[in-house]
Amino acid sequence: MNLVDILLNADTNAVLAEKTEEYEVERLSKILGEKFVLTLKAIPAKRYSEIQTTAINMNGKRKSVDLYKMQMLTLNEGIKEPNLAEPNLLKKFGATTPFDMYEKLFLAGEITNITNKISTLSGYSEEEKQQNIEEIKN
Repeated sequence: MNLVDILLNADTNAVLAEKTEEYEVERLSKILGEKFVLTLKAIPAKRYSEIQTTAINMNGKRKSVDLYKMQMLTLNEGIKEPNLAEPNLLKKFGATTPFDMYEKLFLAGEITNITNKISTLSGYSEEEKQQNIEEIKN
């Protein structure tokens, strides 16, 4: 049986199902006395490409990647649950935007770890992610 036949016989719901994974932010679990678990999801290819493109800064002929912006957009698209943009939650923490909330809630290393996990769910290895950033710069 060739790959086309295998795909024709496949359960399309299983193949196309949204890929998710739970991720515990241990520091927040300790502080809150309850598990602080995020449900992360894969970001579709087109949207991931848009995030990467949006994070490019053009300074004359020189390109650079705004890593902070790329991470914030990745968190925004890749955190499925809980809804950290919930208006009452933003108000409670004095945040005006979801990006502001992520910055208040998570430490820098936690942001990096969560975005790396989302990238992995989206099909990227750390090496591929770095290659993509370098390609965007060039």
